[in-house]
Amino acid sequence: MTAHNLALRFEETVASSPDAVALLCEGDSFAFSELNRLANRLARWLTSRGVNKGAVVCLELPKIAEAYALAIACIKIGAPYAFLDPAAPEERARLMLERCRPALIVSVREGAGPRTLIGDAIARAALHHALSQLEDDNLPLTSLITGADPAYVMFTSGSTGEPKGVVIPHQGVLHLIAWAKSDLGIGPGDRLTNVNPIYFDNSVFDIYAGFLNGAAVVALDAQKGRPPAELVSEITKHQCTFFFAVPTLFMFLDSMHLLSPDWLPSVSRFMFGGEGFPLARLRRFHDAFAGKAKLINCYGPTETSCICSGFEIVESVFESKDGLAPLGRLNPNFSYRILDEEMKPALAGTAGELWLGGPGVGLGYINNPEETARRFCQDPLIDGYRSILYRSGDLVEADLETGVLRFRGRADNQVKLRGYRVELEEIDHALMACRGITRALAVVQHDASGASRLLAAYSGARMAESDLRQHCTAHLPAYMVPGRFIWMEDIPVNANGKADRRSVASLLGEAVARAS
Repeated sequence: MTAHNLALRFEETVASSPDAVALLCEGDSFAFSELNRLANRLARWLTSRGVNKGAVVCLELPKIAEAYALAIACIKIGAPYAFLDPAAPEERARLMLERCRPALIVSVREGAGPRTLIGDAIARAALHHALSQLEDDNLPLTSLITGADPAYVMFTSGSTGEPKGVVIPHQGVLHLIAWAKSDLGIGPGDRLTNVNPIYFDNSVFDIYAGFLNGAAVVALDAQKGRPPAELVSEITKHQCTFFFAVPTLFMFLDSMHLLSPDWLPSVSRFMFGGEGFPLARLRRFHDAFAGKAKLINCYGPTETSCICSGFEIVESVFESKDGLAPLGRLNPNFSYRILDEEMKPALAGTAGELWLGGPGVGLGYINNPEETARRFCQDPLIDGYRSILYRSGDLVEADLETGVLRFRGRADNQVKLRGYRVELEEIDHALMACRGITRALAVVQHDASGASRLLAAYSGARMAESDLRQHCTAHLPAYMVPGRFIWMEDIPVNANGKADRRSVASLLGEAVARAS
C-alpha cells in the first residue's frame, strides 16, 4: 500500500480499474471513474461553500449515490464527515449537530444550521447542474492530507445521556482495508452488500473495503416491514459475494428459511459482528453453508476503526461451552492489554478489561474532552512517553496457546442490541426526562433461543405504556425504545445507594415470565 490517505488510495483504485463497477445504487450503476469525477466536483462544490480542511460536514442522507460520493469528496479535501440518520428524532439530531459544529449540513430534511437540502428530484437536479460547471479532475490538495488526519465522525450511544461522536483517522481505515484484502480476500470481482445503515459503524467496512480494494458496493436496505425474501433476492440478483450484517438479521433470515445456498448462491463469505451470535443458532448457519461459504465473526468498537479482529467459524468452535464464538486474534497493527480493576495485567486464565492501541485507535470524541479523557487513556504500564490506549469496557480472556480472545461480558452498562451499541444510561436519561418519573432503568433480557428484549423499569407516576413509548420515540432512535415498560413502586438499590440494574433485570425477568 503506497497511499498515505484514503482519497489517494481511492484514486489509485480508479486508475487501475476505471471502467469497473464501483457502486450499484437506486437501480443505477457507477464505474470507478464516474464516481471519482462526481466526488471531485462535489469536493470543489464543498470548498466553494466554505468547507476547508478540518471542518466537519454532516450528511443527513439515505443511501443515494450523492451520499457515497460526498463521503469521498470530504476525504479528498480533509474535511471529516459524519453520516446522520435522516429519520432520527429531532432532539437527538440536534445534540449530534451541536457536537459536530458542522461547516455544512447536506440533508433531505429541513432544520437549523448551514444546510443544503437535496430531499427531492428538483433539488438533486439543481445540485447536479451546479456541479456540471466545476472541474472533475483530481485535486492537488489531497496529497497534503496525512494518515493521522480525521477521516470521519461516527456517532455511538453515550452514557451521559447523549450520543458521542468518535473521530477516526485515515490511517485506521487504511489498516482496515489492508486486512480486508489480505485476510478476507476482498478485491476486484467482489460485490459487497451495504445492508448496514450508512450511519452505522459497520457500513464503514462495506464502503471502504469495497471501494478501496476495487470491489463493487451494492447499496441495499433491510428496512422494517420489507419482505425479507426481497432483500435476499436483490443480493442474489446483484451477485453479491460478501455479505456483512449483524447476527440479528442472519437469525431472522434463518427463521424465514432464507439463509441457505439455494437462496444465496453467489455469497462466498458471510461476516457478522456488532453483537454476540449464540452458538446454537450459529450451528445451523454453519451447517447450511459448510463447504460452500466462509463464516467470519468480527469484533471491533467504533473507536477502533470499525473492526480489530476476525475469526473464521470452524467445526471445533461448537465444542466450546462458551455460548459465543471467539473474537479471534487482533488484526495487524493493533496492540492490547488485558487489565484488572487495579490496572494491572489480568492473571493468566482470568478475564480483564481489553485496552486497545495502535494506529487504528480513534482520536477521541468530537468536542467532548471529558469523555475523551475517560476512554482514551495513557497506558498505565508505561510512564516514559505518550502511549494512548482505548478502554473498550469489554471483558475478555486470552487463550494462552493461541492468543485468541474470548468475550467474557461488559465492564459497564453498555450492551449490543440488534448490532447497535447502546448505553443503557441513555435510555434511563430519556425516561427520567418524562414528567412524573423519578427513577428509571433499562435492561436487556435474553431468552433461551438467544433473542434479546429491551425492557425498562420505572418508579414515580404510573403511566400508560403507549405514552411512555411515544415519549421515548421522540427522544431516541427506534432500536433504543424499550419493548415493555414496567412500573415499580421502588427501584432496588445496592449498598452504595445506587440503582441496582442487576436486581432490576432479575425482577423484570420474573415479571415477564409471570405475564407470559
